[in-house]
Amino acid sequence: MEPRRERNVQVVVFAVFGLAASAEAVAIATGGVPGLRELAAGAMLFALVVASRLFPLHIGYKRKMLTDSGSLFAAALVLQPWLAGAVAAGGMGAAELVSQRTGARSLKQLVFNSSQRLLSVMAAATVFHALTAEPLTEPGVSLGMAATVAVGAMFVTNDLLLLGVIFAQVGRSILRDWLVDRSDIPYDLALYASGFVVALAASFHLWLLPLLVFPIAVFHRAMRTQVTLRTQTREAVEALADVVDMRDPYTFNHSHRVAEFVRGIGVHLGLSQDVVEEIAAAARVHDVGKIGVRDAVLLKAGPLTDEEYAEIKRHPDIGAKLTARFPDFARGTAYIRHHHERWDGRGYPQGLRGQQIPLGARIISVADTYDALTSSRVYRSALDEDVARAELARVAGTQLDPEVVTAFFAFKGWVPAGIGQTNASRATAPVSTTPV
Repeated sequence: MEPRRERNVQVVVFAVFGLAASAEAVAIATGGVPGLRELAAGAMLFALVVASRLFPLHIGYKRKMLTDSGSLFAAALVLQPWLAGAVAAGGMGAAELVSQRTGARSLKQLVFNSSQRLLSVMAAATVFHALTAEPLTEPGVSLGMAATVAVGAMFVTNDLLLLGVIFAQVGRSILRDWLVDRSDIPYDLALYASGFVVALAASFHLWLLPLLVFPIAVFHRAMRTQVTLRTQTREAVEALADVVDMRDPYTFNHSHRVAEFVRGIGVHLGLSQDVVEEIAAAARVHDVGKIGVRDAVLLKAGPLTDEEYAEIKRHPDIGAKLTARFPDFARGTAYIRHHHERWDGRGYPQGLRGQQIPLGARIISVADTYDALTSSRVYRSALDEDVARAELARVAGTQLDPEVVTAFFAFKGWVPAGIGQTNASRATAPVSTTPV
């Protein structure tokens, strides 16, 4: 990170810490002395916060979700604001100390995360207790409205603080991306709902809280088992795609390379991490449909007949139908089906053009084309990187999406000159850039 941005991050972290310390001091001065029952509830919720940070929920392939929002929201409903804030900061800090490495960077992370959680939980607790005096054991309309507003206060406070430190880190606002890419909201709402249930349990009988540990542990185990099965299925499909690559010694590891190029393009297009991984997952198996193409056609050194080319053109549809059966690839099915479409509408299987082609398919097409150009094939030798770069620039706007080609050039560190323009004076004649 640049020194200037590093300093900006330090300023933001210090400001958030100062705000959290001031808010906690004011809350302590204006709050009451907790009774034994409230202290016991605070201790139990503290343990839940630490456990939920240390043992995230497995929700997908290489995807985990921290579930501490539920425990923290329960603390906001059950405890007075200063104690809820102390539980939040203490639980977060303890979990960070256990799970993170020592050093200046992790110290900033610990301070910011603890202060962020303290402020968001205190905001929720303050709003909730100000709006209703109804006990959780006798829920009514005002209690439900107060809990809903408390959810909003905790959610907004948490995210605004996060946006602030990200702005200091990257030097630009990501508010637009934050507003658009909120696929995590259903998970957050589920966690807040679970926190309300935990608060209800604590309000009735404190001994119900330890009893919740068993069903939570069973749920974690069930999710882990489900994710393991999905991971094994995903790896089996990827292994099948690798077998297809190995049928042709010239294309060995082709899908691996295409997936890595896709990740680089996605980052330079400003796509979210989830979207990038979704496209990369499709790229890893984009040629799996070639399992339905005969070796005599796939490995033929000479020109293909019309009948043989028609057989080759079936592989995107075969691959899409095969992968559509598996949850981890289902969303990328369209990318697999259309990765041989062309920007000018002369591709296959459906002859889509321009923005009609899914973005993921356009990205895979650029990555696939570059790897085809720079790899030896049965019908030609690998091209020099400079020649491949010139060919990509030449076919941008006809075969390939010029914006995606520009992003690929940025990923490779190339100057995006001449993209989409045909250079009549080029010494070398244009070569076929269509990967098979």
